[in-house]
Amino acid sequence: MIHHPITAVRLFPAFLICFFLQGQFKPAEGGDYLDSTIRELLWLNFSGRGTECFERVGELLSNDPANYPAYLLRANCYGWFIAHNPENHRYDNPLVESLEACEQLAGAVKDDSPDQGRALYFKALSMVLNARFKALRGYNFTARWATRGAKAAGEELAGRYPEDIDARLPLAIFDATWGGSPLWQRMAQFTLLLPRGQREEGIRTLRQIAENGKDSKLWAKVVLLDNYLNDPHARQQALETAEDLHNLFPDNSVIQLELGECYRGLQRWVLAEAVYSSINAKVASRVPSYDDVNHEVSRLRLVECQVNLGKIDEAFDGVRQILISNPINPEWVVPWAHLFTAKIYISRNQARRAERELRYALDGRDIDNLHNEVGKAQDTVKKMLEKEKEE
Repeated sequence: MIHHPITAVRLFPAFLICFFLQGQFKPAEGGDYLDSTIRELLWLNFSGRGTECFERVGELLSNDPANYPAYLLRANCYGWFIAHNPENHRYDNPLVESLEACEQLAGAVKDDSPDQGRALYFKALSMVLNARFKALRGYNFTARWATRGAKAAGEELAGRYPEDIDARLPLAIFDATWGGSPLWQRMAQFTLLLPRGQREEGIRTLRQIAENGKDSKLWAKVVLLDNYLNDPHARQQALETAEDLHNLFPDNSVIQLELGECYRGLQRWVLAEAVYSSINAKVASRVPSYDDVNHEVSRLRLVECQVNLGKIDEAFDGVRQILISNPINPEWVVPWAHLFTAKIYISRNQARRAERELRYALDGRDIDNLHNEVGKAQDTVKKMLEKEKEE
């Protein structure tokens, strides 16, 4: 089973957008905090037109450099750029800088300001998301250190608006992200006096928001989808959530890829095949947000579906096209293509050719347990060759 090595990073920007879409968080004075322009830009971005959205966000910040919600929106734009190609770190620093700008500007709002409640919300959320993004990228120590103050801000916000379930979001994200640390990490956290979360409480709060929130249901589902995708016992919940989101945004390539991932995780190969065929068709039609990376990933996964469905000739044609084009982005596509080629040769009882393809597969980095899968196939080939000698 292939699983994209940075699935969680793909969903990080989706959460940012859905946070904005709720649009009804009411500070002390009440009222909406998003105008029609921001709403339009968010839906535009979530629909896959991130470049256009990014340009218009830049215009907003040029007109009002202190617009801290716009900085979080800009971080969201960078997030979608990353989501389309998680292995490219080009936008990591700009995303973090945008979140830090949001935190600083929101933190500068005075306590007696009528906008202070909203500012606290943006501050807490930007701090938690900053730490979470760093954790997803592998900066574990700096990510945990970055949580200093984030939990306190989330607790302050939730305490100030105890009847508003939306106000619990930053703290829920913190708890869901850092509540399940192993023992050695807990000891390090105690030594460094770093805060810990409560994972089950965070997940439970997110579910409450998804079920009982008003305009917040959409973004709560995206946050939960991230958690479901990383929980092997929650595959059905992940599928149901991904289907809901795909129905809302049928041309969002990230969500559609995750929908295919859900079908694959449940070994529903016919439905997975349909999803990846649809993605390839959208790439050919130049649908916005469907790029070459989506094409290479979906081509490979389409081959996997066809192998599992016994469509060997179709799978062979597909994997041959991948190897002829020899894509370098993502780098793990070609090694896995060699593995599937080997499996096809095994099904055709061509052990020598399978053996050669497995050697090529081992040249790739061990991404998504590739080398272990190659080892299993090598055992099968070894038995086939021994049987040939006996005959």
